[in-house]
Amino acid sequence: MIKDCSRNGGLKAFLFLSATLVAGLCSAYDEALPRYALVIGNSDYAFAPLRNPVNDARDMAKKLRKLRYRTTLATDMNPQQLRATVAEFYRSVSGDNAVTVFYYAGHGVQLQNTNYLVPVGVSIDDPMQLVANAYSINELLREVEQSGSSQNIVILDACRNNPFRKTRAVESQLRQIQAGLAMVEAPPSTLIAYATEPGNVAEDGRGRNGTYTRALLRHITRAETAEELFKKVRRDVLRATDNRQTPWEHSSLLETFYFAPPRNKKIPNVVSF
Repeated sequence: MIKDCSRNGGLKAFLFLSATLVAGLCSAYDEALPRYALVIGNSDYAFAPLRNPVNDARDMAKKLRKLRYRTTLATDMNPQQLRATVAEFYRSVSGDNAVTVFYYAGHGVQLQNTNYLVPVGVSIDDPMQLVANAYSINELLREVEQSGSSQNIVILDACRNNPFRKTRAVESQLRQIQAGLAMVEAPPSTLIAYATEPGNVAEDGRGRNGTYTRALLRHITRAETAEELFKKVRRDVLRATDNRQTPWEHSSLLETFYFAPPRNKKIPNVVSF
């Protein structure tokens, strides 16, 4: 018996072409947003070395590269290298609707409600030396605002402790440098994520990664909005620290942000029957 396959064959061909078109659109969306990431980890401090930040940075860079971010990894940077690397990174951002991720792990402190990321290879004996040598979050946010990006994520696993108070002679002056970070309001289209709440210190972790970054690595490749992802990170960190550490975010994002966009996001329904 001869079967009439023309109808079924035509339907199969249509479905194949439709599926191919949808896959192409998904891939096109996946590549449509230029994605940039700068990942920094500082561990090799002469005055108060840290075990995990370089590991954290390397593992974070690996994850972001898998998510097709154009990722720059930098570790154990001195003041000049840190400032130059951040400036060069944000100048390199181009393309319509570009998104950026800045990740930092290492020492971070606050002085008079201004936050500073602490580079390696520097001696800090008083607040003036901190201002001269450390990298201000205010300077970072100016680079963010001047870049060509449309959405920005800033992640700061940078408030482990005040590394100077017990290790320097001028304690009366160093007491002005406080542990933890002060809350900074995010500029438009930016989310700032902190490893813990303002003024508190984050735990460095017992394994390869810091407590906060370990939780972030667990969730960052999932197709969830940034807000949902950071809620899950917060739950994990609270559980791991017996509620001693509460991750914190301040967001002024104007659009939905995904570290890993859903494959079908904003794809039209091209198949209809």
